[in-house]
Amino acid sequence: MAYFIFCVHNHQPVGNFDSVLEDAYRDSYWPFLKALSRHPSIKLTLHNSGFLFDWIGENHPEYIELLRSMVSSGQVEIMGGGYYEPVLSVIPEEDRLSQIRMMSDKFEEVFGKRPRGIWLAERVWEPLLPTTIRSAGLEYLLVDDYHFVKSGLEKRDLGGYYITEDQGNVVKIFPGSEALRYLIPFRPVEALEEHLKGLNAFLRKGDAAIYGDDGEKFGVWPGTHKWVFDEGWLDSFFEMLDRNAEWLKSVTLSEYLDMEEPLGSVYLPTTSYMEMGEWSLPAEASKEYTELVEDMKKLDNGERIRRFLQGGIWRNFFAKYPEANWMHKRMLLVSRELKKLSIEAPKRDLKEAKDFLYKAQCNDAYWHGVFGGLYLPHLRTKVYENLIRAEQSAGAGFVQDGPAIQVMDLDADSHEEVIIRTQDLGLFFSPHNGGGLYELDFRPCAANLSNTLSRWQEGYHHKLLSTGSGDLEGGTKSIHEIVKVKEKGLERYLKYDTSRRGSFLDHFLDGEASLEKFFANEYRDLGDFFQGRYEAVIDGGTLRLSREGAALGIGYSVSKEVKAIGRDSFKVNYRLRGHDKLPPGDFSFGVELNLILPCCDGPACLYKSSPPMPDEDGIGLGSSGVLKGIKGLSLLDTHIGIKAQILLSSPATLWRFPVHTVSLSEGGFERIYQGSCLLFQFPIKQENMEAGFTVKVGEIKRP
Repeated sequence: MAYFIFCVHNHQPVGNFDSVLEDAYRDSYWPFLKALSRHPSIKLTLHNSGFLFDWIGENHPEYIELLRSMVSSGQVEIMGGGYYEPVLSVIPEEDRLSQIRMMSDKFEEVFGKRPRGIWLAERVWEPLLPTTIRSAGLEYLLVDDYHFVKSGLEKRDLGGYYITEDQGNVVKIFPGSEALRYLIPFRPVEALEEHLKGLNAFLRKGDAAIYGDDGEKFGVWPGTHKWVFDEGWLDSFFEMLDRNAEWLKSVTLSEYLDMEEPLGSVYLPTTSYMEMGEWSLPAEASKEYTELVEDMKKLDNGERIRRFLQGGIWRNFFAKYPEANWMHKRMLLVSRELKKLSIEAPKRDLKEAKDFLYKAQCNDAYWHGVFGGLYLPHLRTKVYENLIRAEQSAGAGFVQDGPAIQVMDLDADSHEEVIIRTQDLGLFFSPHNGGGLYELDFRPCAANLSNTLSRWQEGYHHKLLSTGSGDLEGGTKSIHEIVKVKEKGLERYLKYDTSRRGSFLDHFLDGEASLEKFFANEYRDLGDFFQGRYEAVIDGGTLRLSREGAALGIGYSVSKEVKAIGRDSFKVNYRLRGHDKLPPGDFSFGVELNLILPCCDGPACLYKSSPPMPDEDGIGLGSSGVLKGIKGLSLLDTHIGIKAQILLSSPATLWRFPVHTVSLSEGGFERIYQGSCLLFQFPIKQENMEAGFTVKVGEIKRP
């Protein structure tokens, strides 16, 4: 007798659009569960992440009712996890335990049973996790066979579960089969049946075929709904299992644990699934690693070498993307603030604040692979919204009579940031990185107006240049095999930045610079102030940033004074001092701002300027253009109700353009708006000059 273990994980990120969830429910979650219910002998271990489970419960109670009956009959086992699908190893231990227990409590309330196993978000394993899992009252988990191969085991020894421990805390680990992940549901059922029939001859240890992967493969991934449901793949699959029930027994993960002994002990390395190792590497290394893996597949003995190849680890995303690192460390700051409050006032009710924090720990916005993740502004927006709301709910960082100034190394780069808080604003400056503003929070709407993303090179960009559009052929394909393009001409947007985008970053330009060159990052900066290190001095409620450097071929000093005004405004006043005579030429001092509103470049978001922008240039945040003699500019989000107003002390020339990235998603290559770049240029007529900005953020009436 052999065993078939079928484990499915359904997840949608916090902040995803209702329409996306509705489509996923219609195309996958509901028809999958109904199809399974027609085959009561087929067992399933099922995990729904907390955000998705709550959404389904509110919008489709029929799903919960059917699932409850299937759990009651023993057909379905419910698997636990972190409630909002965090990568457990990168959030504080207290938060890990709380999230896991929240989910166990929820499922016990709904189904009358506490989970025994845990779904590990993105299968990100680190050796310290057994202590967390056991402390949370769970006993097993499922990862990929890839994890086991990296510890030195062979795939033919992975027909069951192993035990591992941390500090004596034992958990049981199942290896999900890579072969099954690529067969189900992407290949004909006959090929899957042939594979299963050959299992006993292949396996040296154990007697189980173990599948564990995303439920979205069954209807949400491109081309799969037609293949899985309309063309009958799923019913054929279940019928095949029924047909082979005499020798292939369908069981849940817990049932298998109760029937079979472990195959041995193992200590897994820090890793995730195979593709994650590729995605987390820097762009050039990612490309080379992918090519190397493909080369190994072509060699007769390539698998012998390939099993010892491993890419990066999940935490690499914090080094690869400074925006992800900042967001993560910002989350840790809120977690520390709430922990401090709970110690200082143990009777204080922080449940709502902690729930906002846990929502902000949802993993999707912190990384990028084939899925949009970090590249999707609405997911990043939701992270910041939940972090700000957590602070508001707890009163953490709230200022009654501001401003309040904190100095700390927020982003763990060994350099201190300066945080200025008022009743309505949170301003996060980084003296080490050009003295720039990297987070601008507007508390009343819980929005970070600096939630931008730079144009980073990706290891897969070469596919866009060499392959173009691909098509689905022969039934369906895995996401990892698809190359499609959502619009023509995307290669012209493959422009790359050299640093993270921020505001109040300083440039010295000559007459050869142009909007086109600045957009393409092909201009020549005649100073060393952009991204240079500024010295920071706090004088009462004022932050003074200064740097001695060089520009236009002479010594220069630049100082900028930041001061909050009231609850919703702040000023940045510049003073430039040249230490010698200016060389001949046409020069300007440019101050760069990068801003984004919650509704991005949609129809609700627009510019208003003084003097007004020409109609032919367009006034949406996705428009580009040059405007001379500008005295003020406002960015409006009429749907959310936010207005960011920028007033200048003297007229300037404005260059503006939208920042678009090119990334890969389930549907193929796509262009995504990541914010608007504004460069205010002041002519340099003499060595010494001054310029000033007043920024006011407020609410406006929504239509």
